[in-house]
Amino acid sequence: MWNYIAKRLLLISVVIFGVTLVTFSAMYLAPGDPAEVIALARYGQDLSTEQIEAVREAEGLDAPAYIQYLNWLEHVLQLDFGKSVISSDDILEEILLRLPATAELALASLFLSLMIAIPAGVLSSLKQNTLLDNACVFTSLLGVSIPNFWLGLLLIWLFALTFRMLPSFGYGSLEHLVLPALTLGTSMAAVTTRLTRSSMLEVLKQEYIVAARAKGLDERTILLRHALKNALLPVLTFAGMQLGYLLGGTVIVETIFSWPGLGKLLVDSIFARDFALVQGCVLFIAILFSLSNLAVDILYAVLDPRIRYDKHD
Repeated sequence: MWNYIAKRLLLISVVIFGVTLVTFSAMYLAPGDPAEVIALARYGQDLSTEQIEAVREAEGLDAPAYIQYLNWLEHVLQLDFGKSVISSDDILEEILLRLPATAELALASLFLSLMIAIPAGVLSSLKQNTLLDNACVFTSLLGVSIPNFWLGLLLIWLFALTFRMLPSFGYGSLEHLVLPALTLGTSMAAVTTRLTRSSMLEVLKQEYIVAARAKGLDERTILLRHALKNALLPVLTFAGMQLGYLLGGTVIVETIFSWPGLGKLLVDSIFARDFALVQGCVLFIAILFSLSNLAVDILYAVLDPRIRYDKHD
């Protein structure tokens, strides 16, 4: 197990290194002059060529691109993501300030999706090819097909504007959490329902389920102790991957509902052309996603004794 973890951490470091290269290159290949953006933030609209050049020299933007990258990477390895061009705030502190809001939304969405998907998937598998099963399959297909931005706007129109039951944007209370969590949780629940259904159908055909029935065990015990426990392993893996994606920043939903998380911060920094903040957000999101996937793999091995990561993995 420890060899596997060490190997995965090495692979994660390679992935993160690739992310730093892509992010740095994308920011400096994008239209616009970073020195001019910084100068605008400091001096306002009336800029002179001398001011721009002074900023370029002060920030090291006159050095070759690879020197700029190595300097930035050196600071990142020291957990120094730099300062925001627009606000001059420390980037890592600003990211950590937004992380709790994204974590709250991610966990609420994941919990909601599992509470909907697991019962629906199990019932659908037990009532295969019935009206209930067809209804679950159709509903899950509909949920997968509906884009998050359209569903979010529909929920705002229905519950905030028409019935005036919930706020359409903001952060700070349970009422503010309902609509964005429902928007994210619905699409996740649709996929998880189909995964739970197919996994349950596969498990119910296994020999140990047939043997349990032959021993005279009641159907409830077979379902809960044997079938459901093993059928949920793929669901656990998918849920962990989705949690990593959500913690990374749900850009569209956070923007629609003005949710002050990582996704909203990333969008705002892109529109403001805050190159340093964009780089910091993307790198932090990549680290979160990679570590969450590693945690899921380890948890998978702990829950399923048939899986062992040894030196041959």
